[in-house]
Amino acid sequence: MQGRNQSLLTEVERGALDDDVPLAATLRKCVALGGQAKSAELRTWARQELNGYENGNDLPEWRIVGAVLKIDGQTVGGSIVGQQIGSMFLPEFARDVIKEECPLPMGVVALESMLSGDDEFVHLGPPGASDLVGLMNHQNSNHFEHIERLYWSVSKASIRGVLDRIRTTLVTLVAELRAGMPDDEDMPNAELASQAVNVAVHGKGHTVTVATAQSGAYGNSDATQPVEKSESRRWKRWAKVGGFVVGVATIIATVITLAEFFNKPADLPRRTNIPPSVVVTSSHNP
Repeated sequence: MQGRNQSLLTEVERGALDDDVPLAATLRKCVALGGQAKSAELRTWARQELNGYENGNDLPEWRIVGAVLKIDGQTVGGSIVGQQIGSMFLPEFARDVIKEECPLPMGVVALESMLSGDDEFVHLGPPGASDLVGLMNHQNSNHFEHIERLYWSVSKASIRGVLDRIRTTLVTLVAELRAGMPDDEDMPNAELASQAVNVAVHGKGHTVTVATAQSGAYGNSDATQPVEKSESRRWKRWAKVGGFVVGVATIIATVITLAEFFNKPADLPRRTNIPPSVVVTSSHNP
């Protein structure tokens, strides 16, 4: 069982590092890894990247890319194809929904299929675009102008960037799992898997936790501290020791000064904080 578990984690790692291995195959193994690790977070993320984000729920910000809003249609002079428009061209109620940015909630297989062909742009329809086009044509007083299609024009470079981000997230995820697992363990537990997902996917908890053999689990030992907290505590300890040493030195210096002050001969002026030019001494008549 342990050899199989180790092999599964290794296969996810190899698939993430090899650009020739389809992302879908690696994500399926990641779902299986999440099942063996009993991590709902890991399974959910891998499934969403594999099958797509339903209704755009929990869509990561990096899956929203810049796009150009365009229309196709007919005018008196002929057909228009790929005419760029701004969001202000749309009815007011639609401007906050359809912007010059396009969400990409589909799964990795659909994203990869968009990269076929020679054209460097793909056309994607906004939600409810056909109904919106019908309303715009109805409100248009010029019956010789007719909009046929409203769509986003998205660069394939942006889609490649999204796929690369998914692959990089997989690599980061495996790296976090490796960093948190003791050398004698070959399968992450649910807590470590959740921590890795938070770091790699959600960008939370950027401190590095080092697993120790004494902990018996990942990141739960008292000896296991985030790097930032460990450095902070070490600095506070040295600050306290340094303050103590400085305080003792100050006391010793004060004692020596007082001893010098009271042991001076009576006919010599005693040391004060008054500048030398205004030192006052007492005089006695013979």
